Amino acid sequence: MTRTSYVEICVSNFEQSIKWFEDVLGFRVVAREEDEYAELRREETFIQLASDHAPYWESERPRLLPPGQRGSGVEIVLLVDDVDAVYRQAQQAQAEIARPLAEYPWHMRQFWVRHPDGYLIRPAQRLLSVKPDVYLRQISAAFRGEKPKIAQELLPIKNTADGLAQQGDYLGAASIYEMLVTEIFDRSHLYSDEEEEYDDYDEYYEEERYHPEEEGLGDFVKGCIDALGNGLANEQADRVAREKIIQVLFEIYEHDIDSGSVGLAEKVAHLLVSNTTPLERQTIADWIHDLLVDDTEEISVANRQTYGGFLLELEKDTLDDETYLQICRETNRTYDLMHRLLALKRVDEAIQEAEQVSDSELLNIANIFIEHAQDKAAERLVQERAWKAQNRQLLEWLKKYYQTRENYAAALRIAEEMFRTYPHRAGYQEISQLAQQVGRWETLRPELLDFLNKTQNTSLLIYIAIDEGEIDKALELVKSESKQDRSVYGSWYGSGYRYGSIALDVARAAEETRPRAALEIYQQHVEWLIALKERKHYQAACTYLVKMRALYEKLGESEVWRSYIAALRERNRHLPALRDEMAKAKL
Repeated sequence: MTRTSYVEICVSNFEQSIKWFEDVLGFRVVAREEDEYAELRREETFIQLASDHAPYWESERPRLLPPGQRGSGVEIVLLVDDVDAVYRQAQQAQAEIARPLAEYPWHMRQFWVRHPDGYLIRPAQRLLSVKPDVYLRQISAAFRGEKPKIAQELLPIKNTADGLAQQGDYLGAASIYEMLVTEIFDRSHLYSDEEEEYDDYDEYYEEERYHPEEEGLGDFVKGCIDALGNGLANEQADRVAREKIIQVLFEIYEHDIDSGSVGLAEKVAHLLVSNTTPLERQTIADWIHDLLVDDTEEISVANRQTYGGFLLELEKDTLDDETYLQICRETNRTYDLMHRLLALKRVDEAIQEAEQVSDSELLNIANIFIEHAQDKAAERLVQERAWKAQNRQLLEWLKKYYQTRENYAAALRIAEEMFRTYPHRAGYQEISQLAQQVGRWETLRPELLDFLNKTQNTSLLIYIAIDEGEIDKALELVKSESKQDRSVYGSWYGSGYRYGSIALDVARAAEETRPRAALEIYQQHVEWLIALKERKHYQAACTYLVKMRALYEKLGESEVWRSYIAALRERNRHLPALRDEMAKAKL
């Protein structure tokens, strides 16, 4: 056990005091230095005794009161597990009982006994209306054996806690909720082990990662949290009960954060912020501060940010600007830091902070600058980083920034630069729109087409030709390219030649103005599909045959179509599946 504080009292009779603590309160000596210092212990409580003749107390000796009066006005509270046993021992030792054993409204059973030097010692035992062992056994039983739904087994225990809360016994209720939630955390698989990965659904089940009996436990815990929140919101809950509820809720919050979170922390944080007094919020904030500075605790960056956000909410009404900024920096709350700096008009400082963030974070930071009417600063930040790193996301943001402000010339420069780095159909169309806004399209279009020709980006040239209605040019490009690059535009399979998907797109575009060219492409594709000899390919072939029939009829060449389809049937008479699919398509 780590002790962060302890009590040392100066006594007039060293040996008498040691014997008094041993005989009256059941302490035992665990350390001693001659007749000057001793440390005594009972359970997890330690008390240090010092003789008033010890050199350590020499400077204070003139101020010490006489024996019997030294402890006047001092009371030492000792929490014990069995106060009745301690009381009996004090009576047997004939100690001076200042106030007899009794129960008090603050959930304590206690008595006062006076030390020979006048110190009041108050042994106290916290009173609970519930017996933890009884409920722990019931909870354990719910997890043992084959149970269809553990949540259903636990429900009667929760109902008992709900009933206690309705009767005003919030401390007893909170104690049961705590046991339920803690045992679910310890015994269930509510938090999965992220280190174990499974490749497929079957493996997940084989390794017993799925536990149907645990369904509903997450909602059950949320129900306990809601009940604790209701107790905290109820003005009838006394101070001790409130302390217990706050402690339990914070333990749930901490567990959820540290275990990977299943969404409980956010719910708890809201309750602890909205249903607590300023003093209670400060206590919770102190707990978080202690966690963040504890060198023995390893806290991830993400968890530190979460704790920081909770801390800012708890202390938002009391923090001065500098303390707020300090918390943001210590917990990596960059966005909160930016908002506060810019609200304070400390723009240069905000820019310095923004220069340290990653490219992905910079976009959100830039939007915060704009939100605070610092558009030019946002533009400079993104501009410098975008061109230096050639980051596509940053360039895209910058382009939209200029478009929104109708600075089409600047947007065009970025769009053109991005297009030359990564040419694509939508990029060409966007450049066309922007260039027309500034009257540059007539001169820029030939430059872009020349660039695509030099880089041999024929596929994009084909789509541009389609989009601009130059069907003959698209057909010409497909025909010439298919001879040179069959891996992209077409391939020989057996006895048939298949045009690629680009050629089919050209065929669709050519149906109105160049139907014969479209027919040629469809015919080659149909014969390639049939050569693959699979039913799914026969179905696809029939789709294109229906298109071909419509085109022949449009040309007034129904007889040519009938001759073609009859010849196709004859050539493939040994393929019953094809005949079946053709019949379904009414071919």
